[in-house]
Amino acid sequence: MTEASKSWVAVLVIVLAGLLVYSNNYKGEFIWDDYDTIVEHPDIRSLSSIPKLFWSGPDSYNTPLSGRPTVALSFALNYAVNGLDVRGYHLVNNIIHILAAMALFAIIRCTLLLPRFRTRFGAGVNGYALAVAILWLVHPLQTEAVDYITQRTETLMGLFYFLTLFFAAAGFQSARPKGWFAGAVIACGLGMGSKEVMVSAPLLVLLYDRFFVADSFRDALRQRRGFYAALASTWILLFVYQIGSSRSETVAFDLEGLTPLDYLRTQFGVVLHYLRLSFWPKPLVLDYQDWQIVREFSGAAVVPGFILGAMVLSTIWGLRRLAWWAVPGVLFFTVLAPTSSVLPVFTELASERRMYMP
Repeated sequence: MTEASKSWVAVLVIVLAGLLVYSNNYKGEFIWDDYDTIVEHPDIRSLSSIPKLFWSGPDSYNTPLSGRPTVALSFALNYAVNGLDVRGYHLVNNIIHILAAMALFAIIRCTLLLPRFRTRFGAGVNGYALAVAILWLVHPLQTEAVDYITQRTETLMGLFYFLTLFFAAAGFQSARPKGWFAGAVIACGLGMGSKEVMVSAPLLVLLYDRFFVADSFRDALRQRRGFYAALASTWILLFVYQIGSSRSETVAFDLEGLTPLDYLRTQFGVVLHYLRLSFWPKPLVLDYQDWQIVREFSGAAVVPGFILGAMVLSTIWGLRRLAWWAVPGVLFFTVLAPTSSVLPVFTELASERRMYMP
């Protein structure tokens, strides 16, 4: 069997595994934010309203779609095809998750075919990439992001984040990289319209370039200055999407009753909880409204803070030494940072869907 055939077999396995594992969620109903984002949202009910989705303005609905036009557009298309039949929304969520796993497979495969890894891993590249993608695809911790329809904000962001990295990685190895780089910029722009966590994607692409391809950051920027300029321009899109967004009502430094320091102390325990669920995903919880805010440096903050601090320092040490194993650590902390550091999110101190990519 040729390598190309093995790749297609691996893709088929990913598709079948995803369809099987999430085959029971079609019986799920609309819950909580689904009513604001789908059932009662007037701007997804007509394709003529689609232009409004790209400019939230003073969003009187205060929904998770505010400032996230890519996700809003996907819901509008969903509604145009099957109205309020919940099965269609679950199907699209499942497909997005499967596509994200395929993109992750492609990233791992592309990376292991780089000169520095090819000799050691090249012969089994499809097997290694499939193992990573399948584990990520079927991991129970992904349940909330996939099954809770509104959390398409998370899964679409993850899909476009992975696609940005894959297209960039493929471009770094291609004799004709322009098409790949254009794909990376488009994916990054769509990701910026899915969720704000996408903000770190251009930096992660540069980091990938430096670790695995270029001799220095200066070299990477000099050789591909046009690509990085285009990639950085997607930050403008993110800024535009957030103008007039209602996100500031729930995410801000000056929220009453929750200071940035309180939030940071609380997140030490939250992130450690996420890590435990990564290895032992039980119990899984949809609503963490009873998670206690840590308002002083007690054991609840110091112990997990010490553990996470050691992890951060190890990642920084690896980063300085350009050790490949530091890249997952950088990705983990970078993607979690916007929601799990010092910027308070008053409505949710903890949420398992935030671990979708990390």
